[in-house]
Amino acid sequence: MGAGAVASFLLAGAWFQYQLLWVVPLMLPIFVISVDTASRIGALNPGRGMFTLIIQRTHRCVAWLFLLVNVPVHVLIIMGQLSVMDSALTSAATQLAGRSLTLPPMIDAGVPLLIGSFVLWLVFSSGYERLQKVMTALLIAMLFCFLMVAIRGFSEWRLILDGFLPQVPADLPVPGGNNSRSGSASIISILGSAIAPAALLGMPYLAANAGNNPSELRQSFHRSIVNLGFIFGAYAVLVIVAGGYSLFSLENNAGFEDVASASAVMQGAFPGIFAPLGPLIFSLGVFIAALTTVVVAAQVTVYFVLDTLGRDWKFVPENKHYRVLVIALVLGSAIATPFWSFPALLKVVLMMGINFLVIPAAFAIVILLANQRDVMGNHRTEWWRNLILGIGLLVSVILASTKAPYYWSLLMNGS
Repeated sequence: MGAGAVASFLLAGAWFQYQLLWVVPLMLPIFVISVDTASRIGALNPGRGMFTLIIQRTHRCVAWLFLLVNVPVHVLIIMGQLSVMDSALTSAATQLAGRSLTLPPMIDAGVPLLIGSFVLWLVFSSGYERLQKVMTALLIAMLFCFLMVAIRGFSEWRLILDGFLPQVPADLPVPGGNNSRSGSASIISILGSAIAPAALLGMPYLAANAGNNPSELRQSFHRSIVNLGFIFGAYAVLVIVAGGYSLFSLENNAGFEDVASASAVMQGAFPGIFAPLGPLIFSLGVFIAALTTVVVAAQVTVYFVLDTLGRDWKFVPENKHYRVLVIALVLGSAIATPFWSFPALLKVVLMMGINFLVIPAAFAIVILLANQRDVMGNHRTEWWRNLILGIGLLVSVILASTKAPYYWSLLMNGS
């Protein structure tokens, strides 16, 4: 439930109502199987990182190529999430104060650095672990609000059912400008919010760190089906329906691009005097979702770097290289964030799309490693897993190749 997923699903509903609901059930089998297969690689190789396996089973140049592509992408992801956290704080403060708040330019430019410092304090003071229960409760509250809005949206059940029929909506012009919202780009951002290189390349490290036992692979697969398939799938549908019901009919629906405007989706979550709680919970929930994404993105990026360099990549107190790299990555991204002129929510949606451009290579590596006995032992990938992974690879190649020029132009133009 990261900020990228919230933004991708919500804006897909705001811009195209229910027309992209069909993407969710089609992506879930690929999502579940790909992430579970990547986790198996880590569970069966707790002493070897993913990039070590890439070096051993292919060539060192392949690992460096992955590293040189993924590090800049993850830096941009962190910058996008810090912008969302900044926008969410501004939105929450405005809602609490009851009026628009404007900070002096110098102070405003320093907010991402303060947020980045706060993230580092949480990670290294064990505050992140202590805060997890509060974070989880807030995310569940946000999900409950989406549910309340979506329940009213189900009154349009015929339109919702039509949304599960595959279709690519026409581009939506943005009022007052020459830009438009691309239906195909929204499809890729939805896919990229779930099926990302960080997930496929980072899950082996997380599984190894968690001490997953090879004897529990079947139970882990069942948990993946429940958590990634049913729960995440229901969450995605709820957010798209809520966005389609609350925001699509508004006159400026194509202009939604920041947390403050998107928080209107929660305007009707609570009745009467409690109505202002909905947008406030949305803003705080998006802040927390972005916070978790910053931590994970920084963590897996440092895993990649240290593993490629042959260093200890595990997150333990005595690992000084880990601490230094995490600090440099988060603070460096925070310093650069104000120089990226782009609406906050559109930053994370853009990065979900760019993420997806890298996914074909990650799919190919997972398929290669998961079918090698030296890596998987007696747990090599079954034919049906290979079939689903192959479909994911094919779809990602087609989408990435057709939309790469669009995302490159969008990133370079900054608007």
